[in-house]
Amino acid sequence: MKLVIKTVGAFINITAPLFPIWNANYSFNLLCKVKRVGITQKGSAFFKQGKTQFLEVNGHSAALHSWGEGAKSVLFLHGWLSNSQRWRKFVEQLDLNEYTVYALDAPGHGMAKGRHLNVEIYRQAFMKTYEIAGPLDTLVCHSLGSLVGAYAFLYRPSIVVKKFVITGAPSGMDAIFAYFKELLSLSQKAIDNLDVKINSVLQLPHREIHMKHFFRKVEVPVLVVHETADRITPVDPIKKAAANHNKIETYFTNGNDHNLKTQDVIEQVIQFITK
Repeated sequence: MKLVIKTVGAFINITAPLFPIWNANYSFNLLCKVKRVGITQKGSAFFKQGKTQFLEVNGHSAALHSWGEGAKSVLFLHGWLSNSQRWRKFVEQLDLNEYTVYALDAPGHGMAKGRHLNVEIYRQAFMKTYEIAGPLDTLVCHSLGSLVGAYAFLYRPSIVVKKFVITGAPSGMDAIFAYFKELLSLSQKAIDNLDVKINSVLQLPHREIHMKHFFRKVEVPVLVVHETADRITPVDPIKKAAANHNKIETYFTNGNDHNLKTQDVIEQVIQFITK
């Protein structure tokens, strides 16, 4: 596997100065390719307990699950290589007479079709969902879903979300660039090509899609949950970005993992939603 990754990185670096547009498209498609995670038997049963509708999003497919019929809407957004079954124990803790709970399978994930996903398509899928589920009492996000929730707000601050829960968040789009660059040992020219491509897709320059900008601009309560030893999304940039904001509560775990599905996390999130 390491040899394959090294070979792909070398190929991208060689073609970067020769065919910059083709190179950017190739790198972008590689970055957005999804390796689907299967749905477990418990996950299938969980989905069957609710309703599922499929959304067409600019040539992509998303799947929106819902449970309950309460007046307050809660929406869950999963991360990369995940799906809505990750929220099962969270949903089970909510009073479905008080809440209508939604969970979105992003394109290429869960029950949604496709093999590719990028932050802009995920944002569009969120906005399609918002048209159905909004205004939202609480938006609960994990990992890439957290960045999408922040991006959606930064692009359209008028969306009505009364509370945000941000868990396991990457610091911003720059963190995704850094990971991709390190994984494939990409040259600066290859990164510059990818920079141009991604900014042509996004509605905001990618450097503006950052949790520190979201935390600075959001005016409603926010709960930030993060594992201190998270190797996928390092905690220090999130701690720094969330510091000194009186609307932001933090819960930093020690000895957890990036998934953040332990009982203590579930309790913190449910208490924040229901208080």
